[in-house]
Amino acid sequence: MTESSPATPTCLPDRNALVLESARLLLRPYRPVDGRMYAAMHAENRAHLREFLPDVLGHMRTAEDAEAQIQRMDRQWRAGEALIFGAWERGSASYVGEVYLANADWHVPSIEIGYFVVAGRTGQGFASEAGGTVIRFAFEFLRVSRIDLQCTADNQASARVAERLGFLLEGRQRLRHRKRDSSVVDRLWYGLLRSEWEQAMNPGPAPA
Repeated sequence: MTESSPATPTCLPDRNALVLESARLLLRPYRPVDGRMYAAMHAENRAHLREFLPDVLGHMRTAEDAEAQIQRMDRQWRAGEALIFGAWERGSASYVGEVYLANADWHVPSIEIGYFVVAGRTGQGFASEAGGTVIRFAFEFLRVSRIDLQCTADNQASARVAERLGFLLEGRQRLRHRKRDSSVVDRLWYGLLRSEWEQAMNPGPAPA
């Protein structure tokens, strides 16, 4: 793949060798050995993550269930359907959350980002740091033109992370999302262009 050509599902990086780094975090795709940890994390955070996770993860109970889910992630990665990263703190090696890239349109190319932080590590800037690291990967390696992000209008924490990462609010769909408690709320759509991200990363000299 040349520097200027967009990625396609046939030229994605080897997930078994990929590690992304930031100041405090290491991010990598899950491996089969993570199954026990992944199952335990979901058990501990079931109430915290209930609103945001698909039903297939809500039904996960055992290490074997988690290993099967990690195998599914591997197939999704190879097909270019979803690129899912776990995030671990450098110093303690403790797990802090997850970032995914999914719903790609490789003809644009564009992709959607999402994230969560486990209950005990919220409010420490990990979502912004992990998200920013994966955004860099999406723009520099996958060479996407834009990244999409969506969240419910009542998820103010996620909206703050999106805006901190440089996303612009592009639309609000009224009464678009039904929550687990059956209430219906608005959905916010954010977008970040590669040109905007590059400008933010390299703002140039300040005016005299």
